Amino acid sequence: MRADDRARYDTTLFAPRHQRAPLWALYAFNQEVAKTRESVSESALGEIRLQWWQDAIEELKSGNYREHPVVAEMKQHLTEPAVLKLMSEIVSARKNDMYDDGPADTIALATYARSVGGALSEAAVRVCAENSEHLDADVVEAARKSGSAWAMIGLVRAIPFHWAANRNFVPGDDGKAALATTSAEKMYELAASSISEMITYAKREQEASAKLANDASAKVKHIFLLNALSNIYLKNMAAAGNNPFKYQEPTDLKRMWSLMKASIIGW
Repeated sequence: MRADDRARYDTTLFAPRHQRAPLWALYAFNQEVAKTRESVSESALGEIRLQWWQDAIEELKSGNYREHPVVAEMKQHLTEPAVLKLMSEIVSARKNDMYDDGPADTIALATYARSVGGALSEAAVRVCAENSEHLDADVVEAARKSGSAWAMIGLVRAIPFHWAANRNFVPGDDGKAALATTSAEKMYELAASSISEMITYAKREQEASAKLANDASAKVKHIFLLNALSNIYLKNMAAAGNNPFKYQEPTDLKRMWSLMKASIIGW
């Protein structure tokens, strides 16, 4: 989990020690599901694998579990119905990964980001909250927005990778046209307006989350450190002219400094 999702792993280092194992189990589950597309040779096999995870989640609801190291951790730490429901939402959304056509429009892409990223952050908050069933509505929405922003930023950063693999997450006709070209420069030119919309969405969600999470309890505040990371990734993207082909990842030192600073003074 540390290697596959370093950003979220780093945020767990600021969590109380007793919360880390449940968070690691949740994020390990997410990585297993997220890497499905890269682990199969065709979409039908990917759907079968995702259904395996859906079935595993359903079995946990009745106290059963499958022989898998991540599922074993889920059985130990992730059995609350509200959390399992969110995990099921993540798996359902990941079915979109199995196909190359891309989202119909920005709204469809935002819905995807809200499920794969937003549901994950909400699940993390519920795992850490003292009373998951009675969470403040603002905190729940702050989590959704934080995760949605992070997911959208990830999609923008991954555009060069997806394009090289003949996959498309740029919405609408821009995405279809961009996927068809073999020139990175031309690809960005065709997709620039849609990429700008994706970044605008991420920035809006991150800023809204930061405001809504102001009154979150100390038990869950560390979940919103993701907002601090979103901020530095957005700044780096802006420095590259919103061009993911020119974008530079922040250094480990910069990322950790941002988290340490945010843990003291907020995001």
